[in-house]
Amino acid sequence: MPQVQLNDVVIHYEQAGETGPTLVLLHGMGSNSRSWRYQLRDLSDEFRVIAWDAPGYGGSSDPDFPDEEEFRMSHFADYLAAFLDKLGLEQVDLLGLSMGGIIAQAFYARYSSRVRSLILADTNRGSASRPMAERLEQLNNRLQAAQNPADLARRRGAALLSPTADPTLIAEVIAIMGEIHPAGYRLAAYAMSYADYTDLLPQIKSQVLILCGEQDSVTPPYQSELLQKQIPGAKLWLIPKAGHASNQEQPAAFNQAVRQFLKTDF
Repeated sequence: MPQVQLNDVVIHYEQAGETGPTLVLLHGMGSNSRSWRYQLRDLSDEFRVIAWDAPGYGGSSDPDFPDEEEFRMSHFADYLAAFLDKLGLEQVDLLGLSMGGIIAQAFYARYSSRVRSLILADTNRGSASRPMAERLEQLNNRLQAAQNPADLARRRGAALLSPTADPTLIAEVIAIMGEIHPAGYRLAAYAMSYADYTDLLPQIKSQVLILCGEQDSVTPPYQSELLQKQIPGAKLWLIPKAGHASNQEQPAAFNQAVRQFLKTDF
């Protein structure tokens, strides 16, 4: 099981492919590196593909963080930078889905020179861009959900997919969500609640691809359209017949978009 030791956490990751540009995959809040199996399998013929388990997720350990209410996306970004350092990676293509897309924005804000290109999938600017009452309600709901990941997975898993999703895939998504670490999920909940990268978007100079499932009910396509309008030169690609977890529900279409984008001459 590949892993690296950072200061206070062990980071587990999956890797496939040995040649070509390095594509780093950042999973969502209710997920882990297992959600990227189609990308690891299918994109590794032309790219070195690395999917981490964020601190407090999957096979990674929980951060030793003294005050969880002070945890922010910038901390995720710093962990990611240290992870890339351990792997000897100075510059990468970064693909983040949902919360992973927020982490990708946070990383760009602090380490823009390390981002060759940015792919933001089924994501938005961060929860702090929403009205305060909605933010607080969402935060409280997430903190309560952290107490019972299995129940959260049963209630929310299917909502990450389209209404016509295959039952086998629904079961897989629920199983992955059921692996949530309560401590890691709480840290992520606070980080998400205080994230707002609206002001960053017009300053992004890397090439950017925005992906979104056409039937995403968690971060609907209009949120991806907002990102496209605010990021100079960003390209938008909608994935047909896909919900929020578009990389899992329609991997062929998702991977085609990623491959075509990464093979562009930047």
